[in-house]
Amino acid sequence: MKTLFEDDLKDAGYDLPTSGLCYNLDPEDAKALIAEGEWLLAEDELVAKEGEEQQFLYLIVSGSVELSKRDEKGKQQLIAHLGTGETFGEVAFLRGHIASATSETRGLCILWRMNHDQLLEFIGSHGTIAGQLCLNLAGLLADRLLKENTVVSSVKMDLEDAIASLRAVSEEDNLKTNALKELQSKVDSLNHATRARKERLSKGAKFNSISMISMAVATLAVVGMIGLYNSFDHDAPGKVVALNDELEGMKKNEAFYLELKKRIEGENEELVLENSNIKTLTNSLSAELASTREQLSYRDYEFDSLKAKLMETEEELAALISLEQEAQKDEVLVEVRPSDLYVPLIPQEFLDQIKDWTQNYSTLAFPCDVKVVNEAVVLSDLELTANVEVEVGGAIVVTRFHPVSEEYVVAKQGDSDTFMASVHINNTNVMEVLAEKFVAHMRNMGRDVPNPYMSNRFSQVDQNFSDKD
Repeated sequence: MKTLFEDDLKDAGYDLPTSGLCYNLDPEDAKALIAEGEWLLAEDELVAKEGEEQQFLYLIVSGSVELSKRDEKGKQQLIAHLGTGETFGEVAFLRGHIASATSETRGLCILWRMNHDQLLEFIGSHGTIAGQLCLNLAGLLADRLLKENTVVSSVKMDLEDAIASLRAVSEEDNLKTNALKELQSKVDSLNHATRARKERLSKGAKFNSISMISMAVATLAVVGMIGLYNSFDHDAPGKVVALNDELEGMKKNEAFYLELKKRIEGENEELVLENSNIKTLTNSLSAELASTREQLSYRDYEFDSLKAKLMETEEELAALISLEQEAQKDEVLVEVRPSDLYVPLIPQEFLDQIKDWTQNYSTLAFPCDVKVVNEAVVLSDLELTANVEVEVGGAIVVTRFHPVSEEYVVAKQGDSDTFMASVHINNTNVMEVLAEKFVAHMRNMGRDVPNPYMSNRFSQVDQNFSDKD
């Protein structure tokens, strides 16, 4: 036999059956059980020989195996033909380690087997499935015993029919024997009469018609007697005695098997009840799974709808940004108050460094609490059915820069993700807050970076006025 690799078999589509030994095992437990055994490839080979050492439990993954035993005359008699999903070697595996039958593969077979010591170690380390494995082995032995009981009952009926036939033949032979004795007596009488007749006619030494008829009858009687003797079965009485002895032995075995059958049937009823409970639980889980799938399908539909709305919002935002950029290009003089232009002069290079830093260290940068500085911000839910307005000076939480434009950030209300909005960075102090985090992180990294937001602030408008003066 040739050892196979599990990965090659799985690639070829082979796997352990889910019935028999692996019945009712969790998929993870079944994988662990498979890993403890080994896979074999055999073609018309002897797996185990009756009476010799055998310490493995075999499972037929593909192909067929024949089991045979020696009879009283030493000849191998076929007792079982096993196919895919069936096991053999259970008795030797559980007790004695001596094969109770000869097993041979027929054609190309794939087998899986496990050593006795390996199974004990596996049960010790996987106690949760030990009971199920024992139940499965008991079920296999019960099925095998039921099959043997069926065979024993069939053989018993055949023997009873054979004994009845032999008894009928024996009675018929007795009748033939009595008829033979009576015919022999008649032949002796006829011979005696013939001899007396011949003595009276001895002088003439001639046959008349009566003597010829007598001789013919005697000849026919002798021929019939010889044929009758040859048709008599002289071994029939001995066969009857032997079959009666064999029948008595089978009756004793039948009583033992019937008692064992009752015990196994009781255990089988418990297994059937447990199987019914498992089926009920399976049906309940299937119903829950169907309900969960339906809910997930509805959630997927809602997600697709929200995604479509988000795409529309992003398109609208991109259009607004485009309009804003075009408006910035136009030189429009707007009357503003000097206080509205009171902003710190921050180098653009420093702002770009902060944005690059947030991309590499987003978990350090966000979320961050900021304030609304110019105009109120309106937060909306995903379905755009409810709004929350945050006034100037109010607090919002920034979670990231907007994926479409870094001039905007995504903001939400406190710890809740229900209400969100896209806010321009100039309408918040987000860059100032991120600057503090950036400078602190650089300081921890051993770099001293100045924070322009911490220097003296001045108005660009005031500076222009002072330059004019």
